[in-house]
Amino acid sequence: MVDLDVLFRSIINFKKEGKETITQKDLLKNFRSLQNVVPNPPEEKAYKKLYHFILNYIKKADGQPELPSYEFIKANYEAVEGDETVLALLEKIKVQTPYIGQDFRTILENYNDEQNLLRFERVLSNSNKVASTGLTLGRGRNKKEIKGITDAISYFARETKELQRNLTGVKTEGQIISTEDSTEILEEYKRAATNPLDTLGISTWLKQIDDKTGGMRNTELWLVAAFTGHCKTTFCLNLAYRALFGGWNSCYVSLEQTYIEIRRHLYVLHACNPIFKELLPEFADLVGNIKYNDVEYGRLNSREQDFWFEICKDFDKAINSKSEEYGRMFIWQPSKSDVTTADIEMQMRSWQQELRADNRGDLELSIVDYITLMGSTEEEKTRDHNQTTNNIIKNLKRICLTFNNGRGCRVLSPFQMNRNGYREALANEGRYYLTALSNAHEAERSSDVILSLFKPEDSEEYAKLKICGLKNRRAGSFEPFDACAQLETGFIYNFTDTIENSSNIDISGIVG
Repeated sequence: MVDLDVLFRSIINFKKEGKETITQKDLLKNFRSLQNVVPNPPEEKAYKKLYHFILNYIKKADGQPELPSYEFIKANYEAVEGDETVLALLEKIKVQTPYIGQDFRTILENYNDEQNLLRFERVLSNSNKVASTGLTLGRGRNKKEIKGITDAISYFARETKELQRNLTGVKTEGQIISTEDSTEILEEYKRAATNPLDTLGISTWLKQIDDKTGGMRNTELWLVAAFTGHCKTTFCLNLAYRALFGGWNSCYVSLEQTYIEIRRHLYVLHACNPIFKELLPEFADLVGNIKYNDVEYGRLNSREQDFWFEICKDFDKAINSKSEEYGRMFIWQPSKSDVTTADIEMQMRSWQQELRADNRGDLELSIVDYITLMGSTEEEKTRDHNQTTNNIIKNLKRICLTFNNGRGCRVLSPFQMNRNGYREALANEGRYYLTALSNAHEAERSSDVILSLFKPEDSEEYAKLKICGLKNRRAGSFEPFDACAQLETGFIYNFTDTIENSSNIDISGIVG
């Protein structure tokens, strides 16, 4: 059994010979983990009082939050509260062994599992009492007796609903005409108003898309639809890089290119980031001019090599401590050709555990490149290719909603336009319509956002991409617009003048 005293010892600032036994940074990490795993403060009165004291102390912090010291808590309860139970509790906590990092998270999860098991055993025992001898609930005027199998089933369903929420940390059902939901919706708005980062989407750096969608939001499935060779993968790589640079944790499942190729693409995109014109002014003219093929075949001149080496070092956390501000990105080139959504979800869970173990948060974006190269799960196998595609899209949306115990994630995937749709776009200045997705009706039904890309056939160094918003579930779509794709680097951006003057990049969407 995990003792609560051990958990509290790891969130209070105890000092030994005037020095902290745990740094403030580790104390804060521990407390955040405590809030994530244990949704409610302990039931014991003294622990509950101490928990709320620490919580209020943090909330009142001006600037960087910190955890209170043992001496401060003790002095407060001696001089102000005079609560002997809390003072006695502090002395019990003081002699425990503190833990940090994965050690703390492990004992915390063990404690949570033990508490949930006790709750479940209590519900089972009480449900049996209701079915056999009856059980009295409430007090005074609210006192009532429930008895019988029907009441036992209702009792079990009601009590396990809260237990399920404790296990996942996510509310998936309820009755909205209630104090509970009314309070939660108010708190939800306050969080959104005071901390817009909580509702922030992953930016595409393309103003027309970001203004209308707010970026790629949690639980959303985005499809990037285009004909063969029209920059579907290029768009996905760009969003992968934007997420990485913006601090989001993501994964890229490549069923078409190798791990080495995807990694090289991302580093070349890093060399296109306009921010390096300020960070590395001596190489400002080379930003956006390191070509993928020159890197692959080792054809960079000496000055380009110097710049390229600086770009590579920027991702090395042993050299550049600021790289900690970037997100984490996993690339997976599966060894088998018929990868299913179940295979991808299992791999995502593994990455999620790795992120949690490293205290890096959650996996927030999964890019699957791409749908029509995937296989079916055993129970969904069919000879109908369109039905297979529909099942895969439906499963990807399910992952968006249910991944990470219901907390969700984002999924982005390229989608192949049919030939008739391409001919229609060719005749309409690159504008696609949803009819081009008619061979996979689930694409239109399950996805939250569908973007279409069209690249003129005569493009060489630069392509003037026509981008259309075919669907946006949250709001109306945007007007079709032209973006620029620099084909030798893969960098896609808004341009403020003409393709010929492509160095004039609109960087208003870049989030550092």
